[in-house]
Amino acid sequence: MKPLISAHRGGHIVDGQSAIERYRHAIAQRVDYVEFDVRRTRDRIMVVCHDDCTVSGRAIREFAYQDLTEELGGEALTFDQLLEVAAGRVGLHLDLKEPGYEAEVVERALAVSPIDRLVITSGDQAVRSIKQRFPEVRAGLSLGDELLGAPPWRRLAVRLSEVFPGRRLESCHADFVAVHHQLADVNVLRHCARRGMPAWVWTVDEDAAMARFLADGRVAALITNRPETALRIRSG
Repeated sequence: MKPLISAHRGGHIVDGQSAIERYRHAIAQRVDYVEFDVRRTRDRIMVVCHDDCTVSGRAIREFAYQDLTEELGGEALTFDQLLEVAAGRVGLHLDLKEPGYEAEVVERALAVSPIDRLVITSGDQAVRSIKQRFPEVRAGLSLGDELLGAPPWRRLAVRLSEVFPGRRLESCHADFVAVHHQLADVNVLRHCARRGMPAWVWTVDEDAAMARFLADGRVAALITNRPETALRIRSG
């Protein structure tokens, strides 16, 4: 079976194109999933935003939603807005950037999307929480996130736990792994293949890398900012 394709952030950012338009375009291209990076503002509004902070350096969680819209303009999308655009038309890949509101996100998604078209990726705590409360929802442990500001010993310990993720996977009961492309070849794909666990690889944008991962039988899904190119390579 050929790997699935998940459009990261709706695909490549084009000048003058709004976030909503990117998602609509990706859906029209018939990708398998679109990825939403879900966060929550200070006034508890769920928003779709990739970065921890705005260009001003202020964390998303410190904004009230109205203030965030003033800073981000058309990029300040609520989770509900994108659910309205995508649910029922494409698979939903929700990447939860912070723990603490997993149940609310899952319940909203399940209200409008079939469970077999929903996947969640996140860290250990959020995945464990989801699997405890919603055991039928597919949840994947994300490996390879940035460790900015962490001391060297901490970075080393985390990277080792990602290269050899067995204990973490058992602890959080993940259904699959979502691994950064630079870590994928460093034992993670081999480990997942031995366990019979699906591996999603992110974020792959170079043509040669896309072709290699799409041809790798150990890869269940490819996450990319260039879904049109990935679809073309996959179909070829």
